[in-house]
Amino acid sequence: MREDTKGVRDEIGFLFLHQAYADRFFPGTSVQQTRLRYALFVPWIYEKISALDAKRRRQQPIEKLVLDEEVRLTGRLLESNEEDGVIGKRVWNQQRASAQPATMVYWSALGAWGILRRLEDSSLPSRSAVHRLLGRDWLRVHVRDEEGIPIDEAHNLFVTLPKPPDGWKNQAAPITFRLTEEEHDFLQRQILTTRRQGTTEPSLLARLAENPGVARPAKNAWDWAVVSVADEGDKAALGRARRAAAMAAIGRALYSYLVEELRARRDGLPTSDRHRKYLPTMLHRHQKAALDLDISAMIQDTSALPGFFVTVLKETQGWLRDPRDPTKLLELYASTERRRKGNRARLVSTPLGRQRRAEWDNQQHPLAEQLHYRWARVHRILGDLEEHD
Repeated sequence: MREDTKGVRDEIGFLFLHQAYADRFFPGTSVQQTRLRYALFVPWIYEKISALDAKRRRQQPIEKLVLDEEVRLTGRLLESNEEDGVIGKRVWNQQRASAQPATMVYWSALGAWGILRRLEDSSLPSRSAVHRLLGRDWLRVHVRDEEGIPIDEAHNLFVTLPKPPDGWKNQAAPITFRLTEEEHDFLQRQILTTRRQGTTEPSLLARLAENPGVARPAKNAWDWAVVSVADEGDKAALGRARRAAAMAAIGRALYSYLVEELRARRDGLPTSDRHRKYLPTMLHRHQKAALDLDISAMIQDTSALPGFFVTVLKETQGWLRDPRDPTKLLELYASTERRRKGNRARLVSTPLGRQRRAEWDNQQHPLAEQLHYRWARVHRILGDLEEHD
């Protein structure tokens, strides 16, 4: 994903499914994550800053100290000929950090993987809270281990980490994404502690980390290689996730079809039929899987989905039994988009809706595709875990 992209296109709400299943299978991950060693780079950065004397930490905002370290890290990775997954490389020549810096992108992973310790009230400290604490008397910050026992070294917000490489503090020394054996053992151990939400069962991510190389040939999260290590609960959920991904592909294609149709027919604007021609392709590829989706069982997998979105899924599935007229779903999709996007909605029958359609470039709007549940990112992380020294 481009780092300068603001937001994600999700006019109808299909990312509810994406996030719910991705969090179930791969806790702590996000689409902005790139390489596994950042899960060590980030705490090492904070340990370096926390080691500064209080006067130095008060001379400038902690946020700036952190981002300056990120910029230096980006430069060292690029100078070491790392290209794949370097966060901030697009803006490094301007000597500024990415809009989504690594310390932000990986914060949830540090908590989910048990690398970030809990506070006295058992909550995980936010990144901004840590910055505030670093700017004050750090020794008054009390943290507890995973069993709730106070830590002797009260300033240590992280579990005992692998020792940074010898050149970590030397800004001229090269740094790469390749894990040492000690780092591999640590990160594997932490990932193995992750549990499926609401259960004591290991997460699918943990099972994959426990079986190096199994996921290497997998092209998606429901590939046979992934399913082979899942427990019975996740095997069934992966099947529903595959069907939900098919439903989302069709729903996204329907949305683009409807905007394009309104722009051409109702608004009389010159418009190609790129998305209208693509909808039959999506139906050919995904109609059967989407019709096979057990929506009631899927709701159990994904906790609480908004009621309005469940209605979208049910009505879309009903339409798929006789998908000759996509405009039958126009009113439902228009009301759903308006609920989610307000004045940015394109399908509504208002002057502002017409304006939004006029601004819409169907050639630039991406063709619909299945949900991926962060698989590309997870696959890269597992590859890094496998390819250690």
